[in-house]
Amino acid sequence: PQETLIAAYHNGVMVYAYKGYFNRNIDHHWTGATLLQPTMIVDQCTRSESQGVAPYPQREDDAITGLALAKYPGNGNTDTIDGNGNDDDRWAHCQLPSSISSSTANVQMTVAILVR
Repeated sequence: PQETLIAAYHNGVMVYAYKGYFNRNIDHHWTGATLLQPTMIVDQCTRSESQGVAPYPQREDDAITGLALAKYPGNGNTDTIDGNGNDDDRWAHCQLPSSISSSTANVQMTVAILVR
C-alpha cells in the first residue's frame, strides 16, 4: 500500500476527503489513521477552525471502543458523548453547509478509510 484516503459522508454526500501517504501503523496502533503529508480532495466543512484541517485520530482517557477522528487544530473533546453539551469531534467541529443538512452542527457522518 502507498496511499490512504479518509472521507466523511452525510446521507450519501461527501463532506470531506483527504489523502496522504500510507501509515504503516494502521494495522496495529490507533495512530495509524494519521495521514502522512495530507492533501485535501474536498472539504465542505463551514467552521473556519476546521476548514482545510485533515482528520486525525485522537485518544482520550474516556475513549470509546474503536477509532475517533477529530477535525480541529489542537485538542478537543474527541469522543465525549456525555449528554452535557460537550462537543464530539466526529461531527461538531465540521459544521455542514445548509446544502447538505438543515442542521449544521452535531450531524453524524460515516467515515471511510481507503487504502491502496
